[in-house]
Amino acid sequence: MQEQFNFSINTPINPSENTLVIQVTPTHFRYGIYNPDEKTLLQLKHFSFKQIGAEKLDNIVSQNNILQENFYKIICGVDFGFNTLLPSEMDQADVTPIMYLENADQQDHVIRETIPGLDITNIYSVPPVILTWLVQHFPSAHYLHQHTAGISNADETQEQGVLKVDIQSNRFALTVYKDGQLLLAKTYSYTVPVDAVFYLLKICEQFQLSPQEVIVSLSGLVDTNSKLYREMYDYFLNISLKAVGWEDEISGLPPHYFTSLYELILCESLQDT
Repeated sequence: MQEQFNFSINTPINPSENTLVIQVTPTHFRYGIYNPDEKTLLQLKHFSFKQIGAEKLDNIVSQNNILQENFYKIICGVDFGFNTLLPSEMDQADVTPIMYLENADQQDHVIRETIPGLDITNIYSVPPVILTWLVQHFPSAHYLHQHTAGISNADETQEQGVLKVDIQSNRFALTVYKDGQLLLAKTYSYTVPVDAVFYLLKICEQFQLSPQEVIVSLSGLVDTNSKLYREMYDYFLNISLKAVGWEDEISGLPPHYFTSLYELILCESLQDT
């Protein structure tokens, strides 16, 4: 386990007045403490590992006592690779064949989640040991899938299409839009940057999107001088970095690094209205 980012304000944090937002995937655990009144980031930590496990998560909690406090609100987003979108009238459909085709673990716990404002259900799976751990440690949290958060906050009406790409460690979460319509929401694994670019090009071909015209909205752990960005720029002309929406005066990091973490807050806020 490696702690990649660790930032915090210099003054004490009162959990009862702030929101704890958590993101969990097979390769990372990150959390931010957010002041909803001031819309500011108070603390941010990111841990990465080859494979998630309850023991590693126990270590994170034991070393970060603030995670054991009672927060005003707790929001937890998960993404373990398998998810599928279905019309809401089909939300009780058996997704076992799809899990089999996508090599998902059929022993995982399947969750069905309605996407706010759309007649769509996001069906996804979480390993039982991880879900049990999360519920035990954060029983009051509002849980949702990372794609649910991303889709709920999207306002993509561009005719030429949009690829929303959030880069993680050897993974990227992708949502695809054309003429304002949601076409795809999936998470892919890759080994080298050219693999990720190949996926994006094949998806453009599948949905008849022009790499020269489609808008690539990029966020996550990627920089303009990185090999992945340069590989993408060889094929896609309209690349922009999607900034996070909170005030961040502590990390000094590029504002697009943790956009997906902020989208969890926005999605939860939409459901409150």
